[in-house]
Amino acid sequence: MFVAVLLSLFVAYLLVETVLPSFRDAVAERERLEAVIEEQESLNATLVDLSKTEIKRRDHLCGFRAKVIAKPAPGNVCKDAQRALDAVEEEQDRVKQKIARAKAEKEKLKSAQKSGVGWVVDRWANSWRWLCGIALLVIFLPPVLRTVGYFLLMPVVTRAHKPIHLAAGSERDNASLRARPAERTLPISLPPGEVLSARSEHVRPVRGNVRSRLLYDWTSPFVSFAAGLYGLSRITGDEDGTEATLSTPDDPNAYLMRIDFRDHPGLVMRPRHVVGVIGAPELSTRWRWGIQAFATWQVRYIMFAGTGSLIVQGSGDVVPTSPGDRSTRMEQHLVMGFDSRLTVGVNRTEVFWPYLWGRTPLVDDEFIGPHPIFWQKSSVDGPSNPIAKAFDAFFSSIGKLLGF
Repeated sequence: MFVAVLLSLFVAYLLVETVLPSFRDAVAERERLEAVIEEQESLNATLVDLSKTEIKRRDHLCGFRAKVIAKPAPGNVCKDAQRALDAVEEEQDRVKQKIARAKAEKEKLKSAQKSGVGWVVDRWANSWRWLCGIALLVIFLPPVLRTVGYFLLMPVVTRAHKPIHLAAGSERDNASLRARPAERTLPISLPPGEVLSARSEHVRPVRGNVRSRLLYDWTSPFVSFAAGLYGLSRITGDEDGTEATLSTPDDPNAYLMRIDFRDHPGLVMRPRHVVGVIGAPELSTRWRWGIQAFATWQVRYIMFAGTGSLIVQGSGDVVPTSPGDRSTRMEQHLVMGFDSRLTVGVNRTEVFWPYLWGRTPLVDDEFIGPHPIFWQKSSVDGPSNPIAKAFDAFFSSIGKLLGF
């Protein structure tokens, strides 16, 4: 991946350099500017060395004693040293002229670098190293974090967490629960006096009277609203026989299932899967904190208890499965709900490579007990727009945390 990114950048660089000559000139000017700055620094160093070296040589050859001795002697050492110093000063003048020309060229090149293309080239030259570092971090950090979470974090969570039992202390001997086969179109017959509250967009032909219902449960208005159980169609069975048909309006892969329960301690169901409610089961919540809540990012569970029926919707299919005495694992996004009499824990996914590639989640829900869990075959794809995806992910996380 890194090689592909680098090659793509290089090809783009070549295209830009070919299509935009100004970009190529800006690159050349920057390279020339660096060379001019280096040359100027070298000339300055040479100038200082020339001056210091020759002055030291003159002072050494022509001190006070040397001047006295040189006067009667043939030739004049001091004059020779001075002439040599004068020659050095002439060389210094030439060097100063070169420095002046280099300085003028440097100022010109700096002005050119302030142009749009030059500014881009300058920014790239100053930032490509840390940009490469960030690119490497983006590429390699996720798999590193996934590996650490799989081999170090989750084994600790699996051993340390305590499975939850939501119906502990409230189980009833005469409780019953029955799930009917899932269907794309679900017909419902209501005996006299029985009430169906369903999402209006799911209600198709109705033989009987239909009234509106603003909220399913006024004692839990927030849960009812967030679950989509508002603006409902309320259908009441009468002596002439009342029938209604439910179907999903915008998802051809959706299936509907009817779940009947009587004197039940609680059926945990994510409200977004609830399409309709028959009767008047009690809507309640259970809060659970601890390591398991940290692993699953869920602290609240919403339950329908008592006697009644739920109409639930899943993608691809809706399947009830009883784990029995042996634990059953299921990916969290496929779990629609479960019987509160089950023991619920978490475990690490058994497949490492699909998890590393992002195909499966790290944490699986684990169920033990003779009662059913309800799961869908596939999850519905979210929005394709990146901004919409970000908002959807944020609000989905909040909803998951609160049990929706």
